[in-house]
Amino acid sequence: MAGRRLRFNPLAEAEAFEAARWYDERSPGLGAAFVAGVQQATARILEAPKRWRLVSGTRKYLMGRFPFALVYREIAEDEIELVAVAHLKRRHRYWSKR
Repeated sequence: MAGRRLRFNPLAEAEAFEAARWYDERSPGLGAAFVAGVQQATARILEAPKRWRLVSGTRKYLMGRFPFALVYREIAEDEIELVAVAHLKRRHRYWSKR
C-alpha cells in the first residue's frame, strides 16, 4: 500500500543512534553504513510489512551485515511502529513491554 508511514518508538530511535555512534567509534564511516542499513531495511518493511513472520504481535527484520533486528508492528493498515533496534546477542525480548 502506498503512503504507509513508519514511526520510531523513541527508545528504538535512541538504540539506532547509539549503535551508529558505537560503530563509528570503532571505524569511521561504519556508523553511516549502519544508518544506511537501517534506512534500507525500513524501506523494505514499508514496501511489504507482512513479509516477515508474526510472533506475539511483532515482526523482525534481520539486518544482514550487522547483528541487529528491526522489531516492528503494524498499528494500522497505513502505519508501522518500529519498536526496537535490537542487538541479536543481548537481552532477549527486552523490548516486549514497549
